[in-house]
Amino acid sequence: MGAVVDNLEWLEGWYQQQCNGEWEHSHGVQLESLEQRGWQLTISLTGTSAENASPQKIRLDSTTGDWIACSISPERFEGAGDRRKLEQIIGVFRQWVDAPDRSEGLPVLKTGSRRL
Repeated sequence: MGAVVDNLEWLEGWYQQQCNGEWEHSHGVQLESLEQRGWQLTISLTGTSAENASPQKIRLDSTTGDWIACSISPERFEGAGDRRKLEQIIGVFRQWVDAPDRSEGLPVLKTGSRRL
């Protein structure tokens, strides 16, 4: 049985596979911090193995201020969340682009100690 790859390591590998000398310069991955203490991850899907992904959206909020919102279209993935959701944002992207049939429903988000 192979080693389990965490979401950040998976994203690094996915990024490396997409790099072709052009994509990473004109499209690529963008990670930003938000004013409301959170993360924004934007990934251009143009020219990648995930291009033409089926549109999907997910948004989860809690009464304690935890939140995550992600969407994917044929051209772009956009994910945002509070300061403890970066790993989960990457996980949503991973599940959506790794799914054998990308039109299959929404991902299961981890809860546990990082409750939504």
